[in-house]
Amino acid sequence: MPDQLVVPRAIRLQIMGMAPRYRTAMRLVIMSLLTDPIPPDAKPLGIEGLEHAHYVVVRDDVTVYYLVMGETVVINNVHPDS
Repeated sequence: MPDQLVVPRAIRLQIMGMAPRYRTAMRLVIMSLLTDPIPPDAKPLGIEGLEHAHYVVVRDDVTVYYLVMGETVVINNVHPDS
């Protein structure tokens, strides 16, 4: 279980500008990464390293790109799939 979840300010502002249904779905996906940083439906992007790996999760009409670095999850990009 990760110790930290990092959502940069630009990503938070982007989420706040979305329609309410996407905003809620995005928050649920991001918060679920705290309990399971690499869920079964996560797809690795590129080569998984020893200390960090990039993943993408597509759920509920939203896509979240993130990086797992040891015990930290960093959200890189989010967008609705409409």
